[in-house]
Amino acid sequence: MKVIPRKLAALCPLLLLLLLTPKAHANMAAPANPDVGTSITFEKNQELAVTSEVLDITVKGAKAEIMATYTMENTTDQQVVTPSMFLSPNVEAGDATVLVDGQEVPVVVESYALGDVTQIDTQDWQYVVLDGEAADVGQGQTVDTILFALEFEPRQQYDVVVSYTYRLGGYPDYDYNVKRGTLEYYLRPAALWKDFSNLTINLHLDEDMPVLQDSNLEFEKVAPRTYQYVSDTLPEENLRIEVDQSWWQELLGFFQNPYLAVYAMYFVPVIVVIVVCVGGVIWMVRWTARRNKRL
Repeated sequence: MKVIPRKLAALCPLLLLLLLTPKAHANMAAPANPDVGTSITFEKNQELAVTSEVLDITVKGAKAEIMATYTMENTTDQQVVTPSMFLSPNVEAGDATVLVDGQEVPVVVESYALGDVTQIDTQDWQYVVLDGEAADVGQGQTVDTILFALEFEPRQQYDVVVSYTYRLGGYPDYDYNVKRGTLEYYLRPAALWKDFSNLTINLHLDEDMPVLQDSNLEFEKVAPRTYQYVSDTLPEENLRIEVDQSWWQELLGFFQNPYLAVYAMYFVPVIVVIVVCVGGVIWMVRWTARRNKRL
């Protein structure tokens, strides 16, 4: 059992207060005080900068192991203590861990419903609202949150590593030709830190779905089943990718389709009739040709 530092323990009431609000909006960002209990607001942080982010995504069957490594720096001569919230759809709550400067810290994982698409900017704070399309999970629109605390000494720099298991959307559990997987990752909220630079995304696929079928970012294939995206700046949109089977897996999956027997029940009689008719016509043509030769 780990002992929670005094400063972190002092933050617990604030963390609980943030989690009691009915809606959450944003990825790795610093939440401000709740606005009349309607949602969690996120202020533009003027002290902490993200000098690099390395995002490793490893697809394994119906899930993906995600590890986001942020190199962060306190740009001031003052100590900075702030709660931080990481947002993602489809988080496996029991697998979420956060390492701050190499040490695991306590986290709180919750799930919230997304509200309407709204963005309000004032001098003191900013809403960050993700649209419903970016977090459409089943019949509802939800977002999962990983909440933890950050503490920096003056001019201190260290890594913050957020790891969790992501449940792929699509049909990753199926074993026939509709098998595919979709993954979403919220990049834009990181813009709320004082500065952001140097993004690297490494995507590793498994043998079940080895093809990067589609992505809104331009990935480069660097090895078999391995793709990479590199940018000096934060993209204008959140990451969305779709992985799929290869063509021969699709072909094999066609014969594994559980609906194939149903289709066959309807179409086999028709096919048999067509084959018999075609065969009969061919036989008649040949028989007529042989008969004409004898004459």
